[in-house]
Amino acid sequence: MDISKKTTDDYHRLQSGIDKVIGKIGLQRTIFLLDSFINNTTITQNEQEKIKMVTSYLVNLAVRVYDLNAELFYISQERSYRDARMCCFHLLRKYTDDTFSKIGLSFGCSERSVIYGHTVSEERLSMPKGNMAFVANYTLLESKLIEFIGKIN
Repeated sequence: MDISKKTTDDYHRLQSGIDKVIGKIGLQRTIFLLDSFINNTTITQNEQEKIKMVTSYLVNLAVRVYDLNAELFYISQERSYRDARMCCFHLLRKYTDDTFSKIGLSFGCSERSVIYGHTVSEERLSMPKGNMAFVANYTLLESKLIEFIGKIN
């Protein structure tokens, strides 16, 4: 496939995605979401209180999205709990300047576990057709997280 064809296909995929978001949450909320994303999507390490708020929000959201028991979130080895934690690791790394080890401290796990979860998330997100449930949950978590970060920034 040549570059211009791939660029055109990517643009059409992007436009289709934007149309779906507009259909789901409306034009005004989509504009707000995009503006928030552009202007306020990263929290620096200097903003530790915000990082704590974001982490807490994301964990609570993951518990709801994955329909989990909050008391077991940090310790259960069931796949749904591990998947939810991996989404959190990846999103926190993406939208905060926290290191893998700092994220691990927040979750009571090692830096190595966070790196593993981040890597697995990257792999699953790169193959959405084979990981539809994971990608759908991740996408929902990400959109709600971006909205939340936009409100606190």
